[in-house]
Amino acid sequence: MDDVPRTILVVEDEPLVRLVIAEALRDQRFRVVEAASAEEAVLALASGLAVDLVFTDVRMPGALDGLAFANRLKRERPALPVLITSGHLDRLESGETTAFISKPYALSDAVARISAMLDSDK
Repeated sequence: MDDVPRTILVVEDEPLVRLVIAEALRDQRFRVVEAASAEEAVLALASGLAVDLVFTDVRMPGALDGLAFANRLKRERPALPVLITSGHLDRLESGETTAFISKPYALSDAVARISAMLDSDK
């Protein structure tokens, strides 16, 4: 088994929500990088940050929301898995290929979904 931890970029504007999911992922031995906005995440990735998966909220302050960010990633990094979460959407539009998990989610469900996405990416 690979001993190098997989890196997850968590993009969430609510500090408590971001902290809780980040800690749950760290408890499962993932390396977690946190961003409070899509713009912050774009800058981190542009600076050379290598990640294995992006977990992003939809509604965030700023010019770039989570859906636009995910679409940008699909264009620029099509092999990078993206999991979108929202408490304001029940699902993504039909035809959308990005994975989705609705808020509120159980931490165990979110971690399991992320793990499964990474396992299928091997």
